[in-house]
Amino acid sequence: MIVGICAYNEEGNIGNLLQNLISEQNLPEDCVIFVVCSGCTDNTPRIVMDFSERDARIKLVTEKVRRGKASALNKVFKLAKMSAEVLVLVNADTLPEPGSITSLTHKLESENDVGAVFAQPVPMKLSKGVCYKIVYVIWKLHHLISMYQEPKLSGELCVIRVSSLHEIPENVATDEPYIEFFIRRQGYRILYAPKALVYIRCPTNIFDLLKQRKRIWIGHLQFKNVTQFQVSTSSFKNILKVIPKLKTSEFLYLFLGGFIEMVAYIQAIKAFKEKTIPYMWDPIESTKTQLKLNYFRRL
Repeated sequence: MIVGICAYNEEGNIGNLLQNLISEQNLPEDCVIFVVCSGCTDNTPRIVMDFSERDARIKLVTEKVRRGKASALNKVFKLAKMSAEVLVLVNADTLPEPGSITSLTHKLESENDVGAVFAQPVPMKLSKGVCYKIVYVIWKLHHLISMYQEPKLSGELCVIRVSSLHEIPENVATDEPYIEFFIRRQGYRILYAPKALVYIRCPTNIFDLLKQRKRIWIGHLQFKNVTQFQVSTSSFKNILKVIPKLKTSEFLYLFLGGFIEMVAYIQAIKAFKEKTIPYMWDPIESTKTQLKLNYFRRL
């Protein structure tokens, strides 16, 4: 097993994640945790090196020049194909619940026709403001669509059969649709494991949320234009089918989130037509602040 983490200026998050992986996930002794630090200008590489001195399974891979997430993922894919059958992908700003990775791996290994299994992303409740409630409803819709319509691969925490991996073009803005497309094209199923939780950093202000959603929509538009493939969570029909499962108290934030999505979508169309596709993402600053270790235990 190989664990792959792509990190750009994650000094506020990477230490918590690495501590989680080595102490809470019961990873096998022969696994390797590769952290690709891509053009970092902060202390992320130093933190990774400090952890590697404590646990030999942790390996630092550096890119002196930032080339985008697709480039970093391709390095992870290449390393995985050399020595593993299972690849675990986990975002640098997340905290998996204890045992989640083992749970996902067991599901993947128990069924030969499954190419990937992913966990349920749960936004960290860092505030009680409107932005958190909007983000919560957005991710609840993702959960409901994956439960009752069609699973949409989430890269926050997933395990992938290495034989299904395909190199990602470096000008791709959003990697998850590309990975999902090639897994499905090879005849593999994708499973959703909602009881395996991964706590995720999300924007804490509307400006950052709009910036993030615009980036995601650009990636979906780019990929659909090339392949005609549409992820299940970007289907308006799928969204309408699961809206009745929301609580009445969540409808206000559904409407607010819908307005933000509409603005982000319009901005994305304009950027796509102008060919200003951000394959190197601008950081979402409100997801970079330092968190206390084991925050998820208080949720």
